[in-house]
Formats: sequence, structure tokens, C-alpha cells
Amino acid sequence: MRRAAVIVNPTKFDRLTPLRARLEAIFRAGGWCDPLWIETTADDPGTGQTRQAVAAGVDLVCSLGGDGTGRCVAAGLVGSGIPLGVLAAGTGNLLARNLGLPHRRYVDGLRLALTGQNTAIDVMRIELDRDGDGTFAAPETGLVMTGIHLDAEIMASTSERLKKRVGWLAYPAAGARHAVHDRVTMRVETDRGDVVGPAPTTGVLVGNCGRLTGGIKLMPRASVQDGQLDAVVLTAPSVVGWVPLIAQILSGSQRSTKAIRRLECASLTVRCEEPAMIEIDGDVLGRAHGIRLSVDPLALTVRTT
Repeated sequence: MRRAAVIVNPTKFDRLTPLRARLEAIFRAGGWCDPLWIETTADDPGTGQTRQAVAAGVDLVCSLGGDGTGRCVAAGLVGSGIPLGVLAAGTGNLLARNLGLPHRRYVDGLRLALTGQNTAIDVMRIELDRDGDGTFAAPETGLVMTGIHLDAEIMASTSERLKKRVGWLAYPAAGARHAVHDRVTMRVETDRGDVVGPAPTTGVLVGNCGRLTGGIKLMPRASVQDGQLDAVVLTAPSVVGWVPLIAQILSGSQRSTKAIRRLECASLTVRCEEPAMIEIDGDVLGRAHGIRLSVDPLALTVRTT
């Protein structure tokens, strides 16, 4: 019989035992063995557990957690050929939203993971230069978006308690406090020769996916299967400056303006005059002077409709 592993982030659940029983019943009804359950930890948020599952010879690995758990599980699956089932239990659940998968509907998500088709998607590789000396650390894995400065500051200041209470609305609440956050001088350069800056910058977002919560298309042309990254460089020097920027984002326009510069590339490097906060798929990684991003085309298999 086929066997799966469920890599679960226990901090997302007040009572995990009843959910586990429901999901195990779905596995058995589908002709699968009871799954291998492995919980993530603060020291290992999913990658080591996934490699353990791969070594055990499972046929499917399900990520039961948020986008951060999903990216860590993906890091352990790339190159294995074993598909990822997404059981989205986070705040934004952006990977599930962009792929049209159920989010916070765990039975539906599992049924799709067991019966859906295998779809290859791109993976982001993110390297950080913490000290500004040109030395980049081993790459992190991302599936959705990487944020530099403003977006990451918002993530860092949003409490888990508030996210549990109001869901993704916690992010706009935190964002209001950072709307006129000090800008950081950045230089952005792509492999296609595009250069932005050095200039005071509100933030940079680099996406494998383009859709945010609420159906907002921050990067309308972004696709998880196009072998490229989409980036936006944001500049809003004042509260008034946010008005045209937000209006353009809500309109779904792909144009570049003074407030938002749009780029498409296979790789890009961002250099910051002072260390800026970094987040990957909602995981805050702290500050860095430099960040290098690239795409690994169609490197991960995901179960989809």
C-alpha cells in the first residue's frame, strides 16, 4: 500500500488530535496506509523532517501548516520526484490561493493531494549577504514571495496572537504603522541588465506567485511555471505618495511608474546601504545588506486539480 508523510506545524492548531483522526480516516478510505506524522520544531521548521520522510520511502509528503512550513517542506523535496500535498493552515495561504487549492479546508485539501494531478512548478532560491562583505550564505527556498524592507518589517511586527484572532487582516493593521517607515537606499540589478537605483526605496517584493490575499494581483503576469521572477520596487516618500501606488496595485496594471517599478528576470541582486529586513513566504529571516534571488524552473512537483 502507498504511504504518505504529513509534516505538521503544531503551533497552528489548538487541538491537533481530532484533525489527525479525520485525516487518517481519509487516507484509509483512499486505500493508503496510515501516514507518517512528523512535527516541525523551532530549530527545524520542516526541511529535516521532510528528508526523513523521503528516506523512509513515502509516496507523498503533505505540508500541514502555513506558507513558511510549505517552503521548508519544499526544500526537502526538490529533486526527489515526490509530490507535495498542500494542506494550507496559515494566515495568508498564498501558495494555495495562487494554485487554486483549498485553504483551511483540510479534508478537501487532503482528498485533492491523494487524487490530484502532478504539476511541476518553479522554486525561488534566495541567498543572503548578512554583513555586506559579498559573502552569501547557503540558499533558502521560496515558493511565493520574498520581501525586502517594508513588507518584511510588517511581517516582523505582526504578532502570532493577532494573526490567530483576525487572520490575514493582521497584516494591513501592522502595515498602517509602517506606511511612512524610513526608506532604505537600495540598488536592484537583474540578469537582463535592468538597474534601479541606488535610490531611497520603500521596499522590494520578488514573486514566484503574484496574487495576494483579497484577490489583489500585485504581479499580474507572474506564473509559477514561466521560469522567471517578477519584482516590484516600491517608492512612497509620504502618506500622500501611497495613494497612486495603492491605486495602481488595485487596478491590476502592469505599468511601471514613479511609485512602482516592475521587473521580470531569471535572477536579480539587491544591495542595501544599511541592513534591511528580509522575509520569505512570511518567514522573517532578519536583516541583510545584500540578497541574491534566482529561479529553479519546474523543480518541485505539487498535487493540484
